Amino acid sequence: AFATSCFIWMNYGIMSSDGTLFFTNLVGTLLNCSYVLLYYWYAPNKVIVYRTVGVFIVFLMGVHMYSTYMYEHPQEIQNFLGSIGVIITVGTFASPLAQMKLVIETKCSESMSFPLSVMVLAQCVMWWWYGHLIGDYFVQFPNICGSTLAVIQLYVITKYWHNKPKTVSSVMDTV
Repeated sequence: AFATSCFIWMNYGIMSSDGTLFFTNLVGTLLNCSYVLLYYWYAPNKVIVYRTVGVFIVFLMGVHMYSTYMYEHPQEIQNFLGSIGVIITVGTFASPLAQMKLVIETKCSESMSFPLSVMVLAQCVMWWWYGHLIGDYFVQFPNICGSTLAVIQLYVITKYWHNKPKTVSSVMDTV
């Protein structure tokens, strides 16, 4: 999902003539593709990885074809890519919600990374600020959502920081 998000934002950077968006997401796309290749190399079930990558490639080709052939004006393509980028980015930032549910049920946050959550918050704040500086709501909105979710995640982590893990079944037995 990260490679897909970076690829969409890289294309958005091209359409909006924003070198910063383009370059940072080009680097992100390359790094994420490298990660996927390494994961594939060591994955015990390569078929699942192969299929997942195939789905993302088909999705990206579909987005490219749709934006190329359905829109005549660059601003329309930019709006389309921005909308897709917002949806994917917000979905990516929301992915830890399932883990937060488990942390709340077990009352133990050892399965969530505090440093990673801090870095997500810092990254979202910086991208929100950049979006604010350039006046781009497509850049601002997902990072406001990501910042909010990161703050909630940090709150949950700190609330259950020193608790011993409980099993989900023992939590369900008390309900």
